[in-house]
Amino acid sequence: MGKEMENENGLQGEESVMVAKGVFANDPEILRKIEEAKGAGELGAVLEGLLVLERLNRLAAAAPETAEVCVAIVDVCFERKEWGTLCENLVLLSKRRAQLKQAVTRMVTRAMEFLDQTPDPGAKLSLMTTLRDVTSGKIYVELQGARLTRMLAALKEEKGDVTGAAEIMQELQVETFGAMDRREKTDFILEQIRLCLAKRDFIRAGIISKKITAKALADETMIDLKIRFHALMIRIHQRNKEYLEIARAYLAGYETRVVQNDPAAWQYELKLAILFLVLSPSEPMQQHLIHQIRGYKETEALPEFGELLKLFTSDEIVQWPSLKQRFEIPLDQIITSSRELDMNDDEDRLDWRSALHERVVEHNLRVISKYFSRIRISRLAELLNLSEDESEDRLIRQVSDKKALWAKIDRPRGIVAFAREKEPDECLNEWSGSITTLLDTIEKTCHLVHKEFMVHKIEVPE
Repeated sequence: MGKEMENENGLQGEESVMVAKGVFANDPEILRKIEEAKGAGELGAVLEGLLVLERLNRLAAAAPETAEVCVAIVDVCFERKEWGTLCENLVLLSKRRAQLKQAVTRMVTRAMEFLDQTPDPGAKLSLMTTLRDVTSGKIYVELQGARLTRMLAALKEEKGDVTGAAEIMQELQVETFGAMDRREKTDFILEQIRLCLAKRDFIRAGIISKKITAKALADETMIDLKIRFHALMIRIHQRNKEYLEIARAYLAGYETRVVQNDPAAWQYELKLAILFLVLSPSEPMQQHLIHQIRGYKETEALPEFGELLKLFTSDEIVQWPSLKQRFEIPLDQIITSSRELDMNDDEDRLDWRSALHERVVEHNLRVISKYFSRIRISRLAELLNLSEDESEDRLIRQVSDKKALWAKIDRPRGIVAFAREKEPDECLNEWSGSITTLLDTIEKTCHLVHKEFMVHKIEVPE
């Protein structure tokens, strides 16, 4: 029976022995007989003959020939449309003793080409799952495994299983994959972030986002990925109510070369960057970015937003009612039209009007502290357009929580002091320093007067 099987597949005993010794491992005649065997006979008989040849080449450590035979087995199963048999043989070949890495790599790569030609979603899912199992734990096929995982995640997402898709994507740490190029690696991580946001796992999305660095996105070939990255980061920062980070993300989008070549795109990005900078609490980075954007030539093309920046950089009190009437409609329109912000979810919706009012009060308090050393609480409330209790509460927050300014409230007298009372030693040192400066100035002036007398040869009066 065994001899008949060998003859049926074109492999005689003598040739098998020679192949086992590695003599005919790449003999064209043997490969020709493989092709003949693939096209004739029952599938079981064909596979048996090919498996025998695979074993002989594998034991002879003939990597290219073993890979060819493995690919032939995959091809014959595909040609006969035996998807179940294909999956069985993929597992069988991958688990054979001393199986060669090149053979497994070629076999998996070949089988992946047939995923889009499966007759139904069930067969596709079965083949995809089998290939993932074959690549699992094998570093030399980690790239193929990652691509299969992404395909499977897309399949799950199409079926509505977003949580399942996110979980299988998170299993892979692609940043450690040496075989994957930087662009594909970044794209894979962005997909992980997107799926985390889709299932509202903002904490994990923030952790994964730290795997992408600014240096990785600096290349011109990564511009599209950079835009995607900042769009995803805006969603994360929106959840955390981090207005300054949202502004920086929009500013980074504005600065990309692609956006700068599109007037509508850069105006959209710059408007939102200005808006969220204004909504951000005052700090050194926020002040630096505001003055930086005011210096942009493009800001002149946005007069409304340029005026908004000017209000918050000048040492003048901003009247909240007039500002609200002037800017509420254009600001609401730009936020509503944002593609990155999710304003439909109650939990994530930004209360930008309250934030803007808060920034106006903070700005006015800073201005008042510059012009007044002491002021009555009633007058302070009038300037802030707030009640006395609200004014006191906002002032306390600026002093104790944010350390933005120094103030002391005398409640019995109803007075707020913005200037510190100096210690006697401090006053004495300041007076001494002023006297020294005055005497130096007098001495310098006398020297200049004498110089003029000498130049014009005038006798110095006694």
